[in-house]
Formats: sequence, structure tokens, C-alpha cells
Amino acid sequence: MPNLTIELLKPHTHAGKRHAVGDRIELTDASARWLIAQAVAKAATAPVAATETKPNRRDATSGTTQGD
Repeated sequence: MPNLTIELLKPHTHAGKRHAVGDRIELTDASARWLIAQAVAKAATAPVAATETKPNRRDATSGTTQGD
């Protein structure tokens, strides 16, 4: 059975584990679609590349890149 990744819109407990709003979990297609129909979750979009989510900062005086 295929799986679907969802993003939670409300807190949810799945398999005894509590998940917060915004958490992504992978479920069977049927379970995922049921949570979406209940407005508990939405289909997750593709993850954003790590370089797009956390840009490096440049030090104004030295011009070097500093990681966070």
C-alpha cells in the first residue's frame, strides 16, 4: 500500500506518539487521506532545499561567511 507524507494542522497522536502542528509524518494513503478529510492535516509539499531555508551571513568587516 502506498504511503503519503502529511503536515499536521492540529496536534495529533499517532501510534502512541504525540505530534505538534507543523510536524510531518508518513502514513498509509488511506490514513493520510482520512486525516486530511478531518482537517487535521494537509498533504505535505516537497521539502525546501537546506540552502534556501538557512542562508549564510556575511561578516560586514571581514567579508567571511559565518555558519550558524
